[in-house]
Amino acid sequence: MHWQAEIVYLNVGLTVALLWRIWMARLAGVYRLFYFYLSVDSVYTVVQLMEKPGTNIYAQTYFGGQAVKIIIAAFVLVEIYSRALENTPALAQYVRNSVAYILGAAALIPVAMVLWDRAPSGGGTLHYYYLFEQTMSATMATFLIFLSLFLAYFPVKLKRNVFCYSSGFIVWALTHSAGTFLMNRYSNNEPAEDMVNLVQSCVQGACLLYWMAGFRSDGESRTAVVGHLWSRAEAERLSHQLESINDSLERLRKR
Repeated sequence: MHWQAEIVYLNVGLTVALLWRIWMARLAGVYRLFYFYLSVDSVYTVVQLMEKPGTNIYAQTYFGGQAVKIIIAAFVLVEIYSRALENTPALAQYVRNSVAYILGAAALIPVAMVLWDRAPSGGGTLHYYYLFEQTMSATMATFLIFLSLFLAYFPVKLKRNVFCYSSGFIVWALTHSAGTFLMNRYSNNEPAEDMVNLVQSCVQGACLLYWMAGFRSDGESRTAVVGHLWSRAEAERLSHQLESINDSLERLRKR
């Protein structure tokens, strides 16, 4: 489908425009991992478009690039948690460390299987790559769902840029995780693969437009409270509970 390629080109253009907007707003150094992820993603996409599908170089570029993007996305996830919980630094450090350790352990699962040679017969390298991709995507998706529920429940005060960053990336990454699962499940079904690629490209474009509209230089000084907006009394109680959790973790860290 040639229109599929046109959507990809459009998304590359949107990514470059977003990178320029973030740079001009002097936010590239603030959200450096996010900026790096978008830069790598745009370069990777351009390289893929230049290669001929079905060749060894195309396959090597695809698998290598996807693996690098997954690893960078894992660091982006840690950055999101750090930014979202920056008003509760002890809790932020605890969750950030937990995310890093669990993602690291998840990445070691395929390595362990290679060392013990427990892949199904005929799986080969492709099996290990899919295992790595699915394991990391599923683990990140789990943490992103947890973050979504946390932000929906607790009245967390976020900078406008942080809210834009985290909410957009939650949609972006969850869509990629679901797409990874479906692509691996229907790897020999070309119509299904085309549909998954189309949906992913459309969601990616929507996220890029959302970030372009949301990222602003004054978004670092403006804040928004998310979570439990339907009950002020309950929101105050949960806010005190969150502070109490942070204080307890701070005392534990100083021991």
